[in-house]
Amino acid sequence: MKLAGALLIILAATVFGWEFSSRLSRRTRQIRELKLAFEALETEMVFGMTPLPLACSKVGKQAGPLLGRFFEKVADRLCIEEASASEIWQKTLDSWKGTSDLSAAEINILQQFGQTLGQQDMENQRKQIRLAISYFNQEEEQAAESQKKYESMYKSLGFLGGALIVLIML
Repeated sequence: MKLAGALLIILAATVFGWEFSSRLSRRTRQIRELKLAFEALETEMVFGMTPLPLACSKVGKQAGPLLGRFFEKVADRLCIEEASASEIWQKTLDSWKGTSDLSAAEINILQQFGQTLGQQDMENQRKQIRLAISYFNQEEEQAAESQKKYESMYKSLGFLGGALIVLIML
């Protein structure tokens, strides 16, 4: 019975380590998807002259499932609610950010972008999109570096932490 409990503790700790490790890779992937979504948004808004709700809807269909839901929700709210685009962006971001693996820095970039959404002419809006993409490039580099540095450490610490707990309990 003790052996089964010890194995269960080690297994649970190992799973926690693997989960923390996978969060790092998911964060890097989500930042990459954000960059692609913002590039698609730029294309729709600037080159296609697509209205913001339709542009967000199209980006939502192109993006991955997590980010797609965000953009589609923004598009739906833009069509339904009587608020400004920046307010809708912020409300949607507040409800969505807990479902992502993005850090506070990436959420801050999204918030800053949302403050300018729909309040500028096309050229300035394009500059804001380009600025957000450049910030996401920097964040992606940092996320990839963190992933490279800490991914295997989390996996190892999960197992070793579980083994330590078992040793302490014996």
